[in-house]
Amino acid sequence: MDFLWFFLISALALFIYWQGRELNKLKERISRIELRAIKSTKQAEKAPVTEKTAPPKTIKKPQRAAIKTAPPKAEKNTLKKLEESLSTRWMVWVGGLAIALGGGFLVKYSIDAGILSPAVRVSLGFLMGLALTVSGEILRQRRVNLKWLAGSPDYLPSAISAAGLFSAFAAIYAAYALYDLLPALMAFIGLALLSFAASGLAWYQGRFFAYLGMIGGILVPALVTTGPPSAWGLFPYLLVIIAASLWVSRQKAWHDVAATALCLALLWVFFWIPTNWHSGDIIPVGLYLLLLGGLNGLLLSGASPERLTDSTYSGMMKGNGITLTSDIVMGLITLLLISIVRVDDYSMTGLMLIAAGLVAQAYAIHRSPANDLGGVIALCGVMFLFVTWHVPNLLEFQGSLAPFDQLKTAWAPTVPPGLEKFVTTILIFTAVTGFVIFGRLQSLMRRNMWASMGNIVPILMLIVTYWRVADFAPSVTFALAALILACLFVIAVNRLMRGKDNITAVAAYAAGATTAISLGIAMVLRDAWLSFALALQIVALAHIWRALGVRGLRTLALILAAIVFVRLTLNGSILDYGSGAPLPAVNWLFYGYGLTAAFFAYAARIFGPEGENDRLMSALRGGAILLTVAFVTLEMRALFSEDHTLSSDPTDLEIALQVINWGIATTILFWYEVKNNDQLFGKLRRFMTFVSLLGIIVGGGMLNNVFFDLNDVGDTPIFNLQFLQFLIPGLLYGFKAYIASRANKPRSLKLYGILAFLVIWFWTTAEVYNGFHPNEFMGTVSDWEWYAYSLAWLLYAVALLLGGLRYDQANIRKAGLLVLAIVVLKVFLVDMNQLAGLSRALSFIGLGGALIGLGYLYQKLGLKNAQN
Repeated sequence: MDFLWFFLISALALFIYWQGRELNKLKERISRIELRAIKSTKQAEKAPVTEKTAPPKTIKKPQRAAIKTAPPKAEKNTLKKLEESLSTRWMVWVGGLAIALGGGFLVKYSIDAGILSPAVRVSLGFLMGLALTVSGEILRQRRVNLKWLAGSPDYLPSAISAAGLFSAFAAIYAAYALYDLLPALMAFIGLALLSFAASGLAWYQGRFFAYLGMIGGILVPALVTTGPPSAWGLFPYLLVIIAASLWVSRQKAWHDVAATALCLALLWVFFWIPTNWHSGDIIPVGLYLLLLGGLNGLLLSGASPERLTDSTYSGMMKGNGITLTSDIVMGLITLLLISIVRVDDYSMTGLMLIAAGLVAQAYAIHRSPANDLGGVIALCGVMFLFVTWHVPNLLEFQGSLAPFDQLKTAWAPTVPPGLEKFVTTILIFTAVTGFVIFGRLQSLMRRNMWASMGNIVPILMLIVTYWRVADFAPSVTFALAALILACLFVIAVNRLMRGKDNITAVAAYAAGATTAISLGIAMVLRDAWLSFALALQIVALAHIWRALGVRGLRTLALILAAIVFVRLTLNGSILDYGSGAPLPAVNWLFYGYGLTAAFFAYAARIFGPEGENDRLMSALRGGAILLTVAFVTLEMRALFSEDHTLSSDPTDLEIALQVINWGIATTILFWYEVKNNDQLFGKLRRFMTFVSLLGIIVGGGMLNNVFFDLNDVGDTPIFNLQFLQFLIPGLLYGFKAYIASRANKPRSLKLYGILAFLVIWFWTTAEVYNGFHPNEFMGTVSDWEWYAYSLAWLLYAVALLLGGLRYDQANIRKAGLLVLAIVVLKVFLVDMNQLAGLSRALSFIGLGGALIGLGYLYQKLGLKNAQN
């Protein structure tokens, strides 16, 4: 009983607050209207005067005085409004609340004192509630004719009627729950009638009564138990309550009431499925959801004019609060329908309910394009049902399995007895959906969108069936099915070509045909063939785009290119392709990466007319280069790794060749970046620069060279492993520095120039060491070895200086002078002490001759005064 009083008091307080807020808005609106009327009247009175005479100068002084006296008027108006609010509004609401509480306390006193019997008490409470409800309505109807009510507020009748409904509701519930005076059925009927009465009063007395009737009616089944839970008894009753609430909210444009009604209606289904579901509930619950979807569609009709005029994809989703609510409710209804079909073990009744819902949604789309989004939601829901399809009775025996086995069973290939029903159902759905969309395509406003759906649905259903039945194993049967689907799409293209304004639809079905062919290839072949098939589809899309010029094909090609690239670069399973066995020289990498890269490059030529340089072109060109790099990298792994597999340890030769490969790729990317002024190529080039630099540091340089490890780089001078490890990468860095200088990129020029200078210098030093210590680690340094270092560095400095002089590059000359200065310091500080005899003499003679010769060249070339 305490809970009931708390509920009643809370509802009354909410009612008071709601009505107060509405009246505040109404009074503000009336005040604005009166203010406009006063201003227009004053302007009309002053108009004749302003035509005859000009305003005198002395009018400025009274204006200032009026401004100074304005605050007292505002203060008086505020006090007057406060007094009016307290006397006419809050006194009434507080008085109504006091009457309700006083009645409750009177009933409590009568109970405690034993004055009245329970039957008399609830009867008097019910009669008093009816009297108050009727009195409030009579007061509303006659208040205009009664002089003593002329100044009363508009919410007085509503307060009286609300108090009466609360009293009657409490009396009936107390007679049922507290005193057992009424049977459950009579209490249910009485409370339901009160809810309908509140909904009827909402038409005349405001939205609070709509909430009162709706919430009260929906809560009645939870408050009154009439026997075992029955879906046939509950959901028809709820449907009537919701229909009444939606009708009133639609007529009065109460969007919040409609949204609340639909959410509460679905909430019962959410509670019913896990708590009270029994065999046979599929029909009443399914019909309830379908009819609720129909009511939701009626609520949406006419609510969003933009959806009727804008034929784009974004126009399909335009709207306001009520359309957004309707779309969300449509998604929830679809989800609940799928849930009850799954709970009912995919029975024929459940599948027929799904079919009925699709037919109803198709009819709604036929009537108005505003329902297009609902149709897309319905199709996505059915496809989700097939994706998550279980074997019948799986829900019963799955609970006894271990968690890992549960997951494995849930996603395992569908096997009998679910196979026949699954394949039959998905075949019927795909065929009917595809043919209906194509047949009605010309009469639909969003023809392009539905043409895309006509391709997406069959292709996705083919993939889902292939997955659930064959578990992606090679299958000639499914490949033939894909070929048949491609033929059907080609027939659709031929039919659409005969009509007018069908270019986008033709492109959609042509893209569907190429997709089906690619899927057929992937269903027969394995591993990298899937990426090959997708890349082949990009080429087909390029030819279709060249013929039709539909922009959406470029977007589709960009998505496919991204899928192929991610699958070939971020897919760890490629290491296991070919069963992990040693790879021959000619292997799957040639078609998995080589041909795919060629398809990317070829598609770029078709997609890229002169001057075209969008994201697709960057993705195709950059993808072709990176896939080529990946192909060469993996092929080198197969040829030069220890076990000739993709996962075996690398050899020194492989690392050297990989660094050269990455350096060449960086150079090509840099050239494309400069040529096309493309930021994507710049990002890829910087990434490959990091990779190649990391390869030099790890594969050579600090961690793997003749100074720090015993490496057999070969006895042949110059043309040995170090030639590949350092000299060629250094020359590539020098060429990239040349590109940077021509492109006016000072940061890149500085980076690549320094790297080229250091790597080649390191190579000359390592070559000298290897010449004196072949296959020897940390050997003794002889006098001639010290001399050889000086000679090699001197020759390197001379080469840099000559190159800088020849091509007028100050940075190269600076590098040569730096090396020369180090040689001078070495000769005077190291060689003088370490060397003896002929080697020391030759060291100084060679240095002196080189310095004199360089000075002569500087003078001859007119660069004598070059200081920097």
